[in-house]
Amino acid sequence: MVSSRLLRQFVAVAEELHYGRAAARLHMAQPPLSQSIKRLEALVGVQMLNRSRHAVELTAAGQVFLAEARDLLAREAKAVEAARRAAEGVAGRVTIGFVGSISYELLPRILLGFRARFPGFDIDLVEQTSTEQIDGLLAGRLDVGLLRPPVNNAADLQMRVIHRERFVAVLPRGHRLARARAVRLAQLADESFMTFPADRIPGLHSKFLLACADAGFSPRTVLQAWQMPSMVSLVAAGFGVALLPAQACSLPHPGVVYKPIGDDSGHLALEIAACWHPANRSAGARNLLSLLTAPTGAPTAAR
Repeated sequence: MVSSRLLRQFVAVAEELHYGRAAARLHMAQPPLSQSIKRLEALVGVQMLNRSRHAVELTAAGQVFLAEARDLLAREAKAVEAARRAAEGVAGRVTIGFVGSISYELLPRILLGFRARFPGFDIDLVEQTSTEQIDGLLAGRLDVGLLRPPVNNAADLQMRVIHRERFVAVLPRGHRLARARAVRLAQLADESFMTFPADRIPGLHSKFLLACADAGFSPRTVLQAWQMPSMVSLVAAGFGVALLPAQACSLPHPGVVYKPIGDDSGHLALEIAACWHPANRSAGARNLLSLLTAPTGAPTAAR
């Protein structure tokens, strides 16, 4: 095995093409440097320098070895620097789980802030339901989850609410309430609704049902979908109406309008929380959580 020390000595001689200058550059005496080069050639099994009383020249093998030696030394320096940066918490990798409904507004804002503050980190993103994120956090596959509480099986995890918003009503552009500044849920009692499936997004599904119950009716469900763009497109196509998180307003569509809901039902209020395992002490998780503070002010309003 060729040591880094031998590689550095060879590079110095190959670049200077003079043992005296190379020895001075390495802060060592010339005879030990000459012995080191002979030992390196013996290890490699080929002659890499032609020596004479007046000149030192690289052989063809020496020229090839010089390029590879420089590359090896550069990679070694890069590995050392990466390890030091990771130990200092300024470089590394972080794996983030997220629910799809935050990918239109909140998630981009979080990622922009994280990259600006910690540019040395690589980010792995995993779109999952809140329940799937809990499993991933408990198994150590995720560093931080961005999910919608409440969730089950999270007793061993820590959670911090980072964003608040409300449901908004998504109506076809030709709907009778399309020009209203806001709507009340009771005004939609006779509509056909599209909802999130209870098995994939139980939190939003149950809040939708409870908000309708607070308004005095049981909604008639015609379709279920778990991707907000699909639901917006279906509303535009006239399949019904929907209640979606206010971040849906970041999905402009010529066939729909977004309306604030004037009811004071607490079930219309939604939260996004950062969730993590307390045993996870990675720099990536620590740095991300330092940016995810609790929200202030009122919930996000519909635009």
